[in-house]
Amino acid sequence: MNGFISSGLSLLDSQELILSSLYLDEETLLADALQIILKEERTHLPVVSKEKKFLGVLGTADIMESLSQGKFAPKAPITSYIRPVEWLLPEENSLLFNFNVLITEGWPTAFVVDSKGEYQGEFKFHDNLFLLYQLLNDLDFYISQTIEAVHNAVVAIDAQGRIVFFNPSAEKLLGFHAEEVLGKPIKNFFPDSLTFKALATGEELRGIPMSYGELNTKADFLPIILGHKVLGAVAVFKDITELEEVSHRLNSNEKLMATLEAVVENSYEGMVVIDDQENIVLMNQFFLDVIGVKVQDVIGKKINDISPNSSLPQTLKSGKAQFGETWHLKGRDFIIMRVPIEREGKVVGALAKTLFKNMEIAKMFAKKVMRLEENLAYYKEELGKFHSSQFVFDDIIGESPRMKKAKSLAHRASQTTSTILILGESGTGKEVFSHAIHKSSIRSNGPYIKVNCAALPEDLLESELFGYDEGAFTGARKGGKPGKFELADKGTIFLDEIGDMSLGMQAKLLRVLQERELERLGGTEPIKVDVRIIAATNRDLHKMVMEHKFRLDLYYRLNVLTIDLPPLRERKEDIGFIARGLIEKINKRLGTDIQGVRPESITHLCAYDWPGNIRELENILERAIVICDEAWILPKHLALPGVMETITLGAEQTLEYALQAAEREILDKTLRRVQGNKVQAARILGIHRSVLYKKLAKYNIQG
Repeated sequence: MNGFISSGLSLLDSQELILSSLYLDEETLLADALQIILKEERTHLPVVSKEKKFLGVLGTADIMESLSQGKFAPKAPITSYIRPVEWLLPEENSLLFNFNVLITEGWPTAFVVDSKGEYQGEFKFHDNLFLLYQLLNDLDFYISQTIEAVHNAVVAIDAQGRIVFFNPSAEKLLGFHAEEVLGKPIKNFFPDSLTFKALATGEELRGIPMSYGELNTKADFLPIILGHKVLGAVAVFKDITELEEVSHRLNSNEKLMATLEAVVENSYEGMVVIDDQENIVLMNQFFLDVIGVKVQDVIGKKINDISPNSSLPQTLKSGKAQFGETWHLKGRDFIIMRVPIEREGKVVGALAKTLFKNMEIAKMFAKKVMRLEENLAYYKEELGKFHSSQFVFDDIIGESPRMKKAKSLAHRASQTTSTILILGESGTGKEVFSHAIHKSSIRSNGPYIKVNCAALPEDLLESELFGYDEGAFTGARKGGKPGKFELADKGTIFLDEIGDMSLGMQAKLLRVLQERELERLGGTEPIKVDVRIIAATNRDLHKMVMEHKFRLDLYYRLNVLTIDLPPLRERKEDIGFIARGLIEKINKRLGTDIQGVRPESITHLCAYDWPGNIRELENILERAIVICDEAWILPKHLALPGVMETITLGAEQTLEYALQAAEREILDKTLRRVQGNKVQAARILGIHRSVLYKKLAKYNIQG
């Protein structure tokens, strides 16, 4: 159960201690010492050497006992009466830390010494308790003034639900004066008070939308908890961030102390810290148990006096960290890390920490890491197969002039890093070209990522392209998810059907093209990416720009190198080559053994307009292979819309078909020979131009 917990311990950490400067020199005579004790009404006094080193205490009870036994020698020095004590505290201890030591150890007082062992004074409980009381009063005023000063409205109630705090911002927001509400039950003013609900349940209510007049706010309602006791509740309206920052500052030291203590004092790893003089300032219980000593036996001692083989002094001098080193200590070997401790660019100490409790755990961990590395290598290899190109330029079939030109331009483009735009109808092989360009480029060892911009809705497309951080939206995966651009880093991304991308997404894509960086959905930090972009579309982007459906600046960014792929109807001389390649591919997939396509079937295929291009041709051939019970595909196996069906041909139909096929082939070859000049073709064929036009229309031949 969490609550609104504030602490001002940071204000007390730097407070100078009140120390008594009264002490006895070791050569002080017994009579003089007794006189001082009686005058000061002390039960004991500290005794120091000529070098200001703390020697122990002279107790009143010891002197009185010698008087009662008649052994009192006034002119004798006090040396024989000095009693050693453990009531020592380092000079750097804070006020709260010293109080904690006295209470925990049950010491009546404590004597403060510096790092050299020189006596600094006596720390008295009552003297410093009054100081602590004054500081706590200052702290109470500080906290009150801090919350009064914030712009957020703050209302607090006690355990009985009475309002005990109502700052000026709350007066403005809630419409009541503090004098009206202080000391009165909050339900008198807010019958459905969520502040009271937080008090009653002990549970937090965060980010609750609240409206007061024209002002809409979000409010947090938090129980005030000390230990396991609910002392009250607080409501914070409007600017949550500012109050959290103040609360965090006030509470940070207390939380930090508790966290550090839990981290340092654990039974699974050892930790030792030295200062810039190589003195031990911290050694946790793990190492203390290994060495077999108490903390007071090592604090302040040189690290090499406790562990002669320790390399921490070298870390201190070099300022360089070492990981995975072996440390031999009291017959045990540990895998440790050693790191310098820096403050304001200066090395002020060094830390050594075991990475494992014992060597057996280290060996087990090493085995797991090796296994994980092996698995990672395997999955990287498999992922590489999945995100890699599948086609090369040799897979692109076509000997027509336009295809040769397209392949030549694509091959030259593959040797650059420029953005490429591939234009062509659906099924003309745009994706095959993008695969081949990537495979032939210097990025061929990098990933190849494909994204179909038309297949995903805009909100999903954004997260797919740019990724998202944890908590970006409801259902977001823990840890976030990298987008396609991040996955394509050092490789190629193929953006298919880019003409279907919305204007909003076009703007975000433009930034990636210009800045070579992106931001994840819900993220705040830009991520640099090194990606080669290949875009493709079957739409007329220039026309879309004129119609304000595609951004002009993005069009210019994409239209660096343009490859225009001709439709199949404009390169029918390639149909025979393409059909043979597709039949080989389909045979492998279906496990069939079709030998190929008969010449008359090729003529039949050339009579069709192929609106679906190569993809449609592959589907037609696959259907033919499925129904074919012969070694070769015949015209009767081909079902082409708009072309006469020949599945059950009679003798007369076969003759008619042969005549038409021959006529079509003659027309097609003649036109290709004269490069589409219809006047010249009509002259060669010995027919009028109008007759030629009718026959071209009949057979759907593009001149």
